[in-house]
Amino acid sequence: MKPLFKVFVAAALATATTGCDSFLDINDNPNQLTRVNGNALLASALATTAANYTGGIAAGTNYNSYTSFATGYWGKSGTVSGFSEERTYNYSTNTQQNLWNNTYDNLNDYNLIQKQSAVYPNHAAIARIMKVYNFLLLVDQYGNIPYSQALQAATNTAPAYDNAADIYKDFIVQLKGAVADIDAATAGTAVSASEDIVFRGNMTKWKQFANSLRLRILLRESQTNDAALNTYVQSEMATLQTATDGFITNDVVVQPGYAANSNQQNPFYNRYGFAAGAVNATSEYSFVLPTNYIIAQYVDNNDPRVTQLYRVGKRTINNVEVAGYVGTDLGEANPPGFSGATIASRFLQGGTFLRGANAPTVLMLLSEHLFSKAEAETRGLFTGGNAAAKTDFLDGIKASFIHTYRTETSLAVIVGASLATSSPATPGVAQYNTYIAANAANPNVNFDLAPSAGSLGKQAVILYQKYIAENTVASTEAWADYRRSAQPKFKVSLQSASPRADKLPTRLLYPQTEVSTNQSNIPTGITQFTPIFWDVVD
Repeated sequence: MKPLFKVFVAAALATATTGCDSFLDINDNPNQLTRVNGNALLASALATTAANYTGGIAAGTNYNSYTSFATGYWGKSGTVSGFSEERTYNYSTNTQQNLWNNTYDNLNDYNLIQKQSAVYPNHAAIARIMKVYNFLLLVDQYGNIPYSQALQAATNTAPAYDNAADIYKDFIVQLKGAVADIDAATAGTAVSASEDIVFRGNMTKWKQFANSLRLRILLRESQTNDAALNTYVQSEMATLQTATDGFITNDVVVQPGYAANSNQQNPFYNRYGFAAGAVNATSEYSFVLPTNYIIAQYVDNNDPRVTQLYRVGKRTINNVEVAGYVGTDLGEANPPGFSGATIASRFLQGGTFLRGANAPTVLMLLSEHLFSKAEAETRGLFTGGNAAAKTDFLDGIKASFIHTYRTETSLAVIVGASLATSSPATPGVAQYNTYIAANAANPNVNFDLAPSAGSLGKQAVILYQKYIAENTVASTEAWADYRRSAQPKFKVSLQSASPRADKLPTRLLYPQTEVSTNQSNIPTGITQFTPIFWDVVD
């Protein structure tokens, strides 16, 4: 392990010792570990998960950027070459291989923490939850992976691959076990606020997060043709709905004390916004554009959230400049740029995606959870039926608006239990009310008008709003939802090499690092069009 370092934290927090040079470092070598206490490693591990998931340090090191292309949020701009794999889905063993390598590195840190459960039981319980979170990312992109024999460092450098469906079932076992571990922890084993950069030592919130993660996992595998699996999911859903500690009540975010200093900025902002001390945006700021499809979902539905996401561009029509939001089609051969007759839209600087160098990073959106709960209710996996589903559906939209319009000064606003009593003074609530009123006749917004049957019924409308809420911030979850439900039907260019009717891939290929070191264990016959076990709806 690299020398211990001091984590920068916000003014309200104390400085904490962690296990890497920088809280954004995702390149630790698990085979060079020396003894380190679990409490010293936790903050660094959580910050690394956030960087891997949301922002990354460089190309090919985070899930949401890759899945933003896959699921129809992003396309390439006309000012940069490359992005061939993102535009054609002609993946190779080098495509996004750092996702695999960096996630397993991160899992090694959590594994070290969990091994010290006798001394640090609450730290170990958090690590147990986060191991599920990270292993889930791997299974959802690769299918079968090393699991039961993973994380053994030099004692097993060629681990066997476990069946993805079996791993999914163990996820539920591990999450239930983590909650039980927290309940059993003795006094004097608390996690400090500086160590826990997610919930500041609030272990009840960790239990709620574990429950919401269980819901995410069970919904993933809820639409297969496997009768035994469907029975299992229904049973686990019934148990989950009555969980004592409930579910998350606000966005789950990581905040290690991001600051406008080198190696301390929010990783997404650092990559697509401004480097520390810079007055000009990074080059990657101009590399990607929103797709015309995602822009249309805002513009065509009178959705003001678009004003918080993208800069206004322009098109010149009959020698007349027309201002508006200008995107690209996913895989378009000649996408627009930022000069001449067409000025494409980019992320709004200071908006939702580029809120600032000190903005937190998201691990799970409250809106995702509420839409998932609404889906479970409308499909009979939770009790409550369409009446309960409507409430959670509307609360999901409201939570998305509050997230979208949130400012740093309103960051303390809790958007769970307070949704019903929030006022127009809460950032985003007035805009939410306007959106609902403007779409009274729109079945994509008015839950009562959504069909009860056909094309997945009300589930399709729930997934549509969930897709909008997860734009860029949680693209990984939208990509999984699309693969299991084929919703929504976003547009793909004919440049795609996919043989599928939707012209999309279904997974990543095992990375070249595995091909070079563990080829005998890699499942055979796998292409980027081989579906994950829960992907059966096209």
